[in-house]
Amino acid sequence: MKGDRGSRWHDLVLVLFVVLVVTAIGIGFDWLLSKEGVTRFDILMLSNGLTGLAVGLLYLQLSRVERERRSRIQQQLRTIAEMNHHIRNALQVIAYASASTDKTQSVELIGQSVTRIEWALREVLPGHVTSDAHMPPERAGQSTRVW
Repeated sequence: MKGDRGSRWHDLVLVLFVVLVVTAIGIGFDWLLSKEGVTRFDILMLSNGLTGLAVGLLYLQLSRVERERRSRIQQQLRTIAEMNHHIRNALQVIAYASASTDKTQSVELIGQSVTRIEWALREVLPGHVTSDAHMPPERAGQSTRVW
């Protein structure tokens, strides 16, 4: 599982980074407080409190990033579900039309289904635009019918 190893290394590096940052913050607070002439007990209390505050802020930032990531994933799943709905409906019409004996109606139904699929690709998927250049010449420039 190559992906698992990469993820484990990423997690290990992240943990080591957090340990180093928290340690550096703690040492920095100790050094600053001792330089100001604060007593040992006060240094211990203030340093631990300030280090805890720094770790809490780091945790809040990481939590925010994780919430945003989950939100993006949820949006992508909604987009996939909507695409699935549109494409499956159009494919059902194509399957029906291919079994039909009326070839004129079949060609029209298949054309409408292809138009619906193109609409779904253009409108539902952000950043994926179907231009007239990618449409068959007999259909380029025609308005897209929305179902």
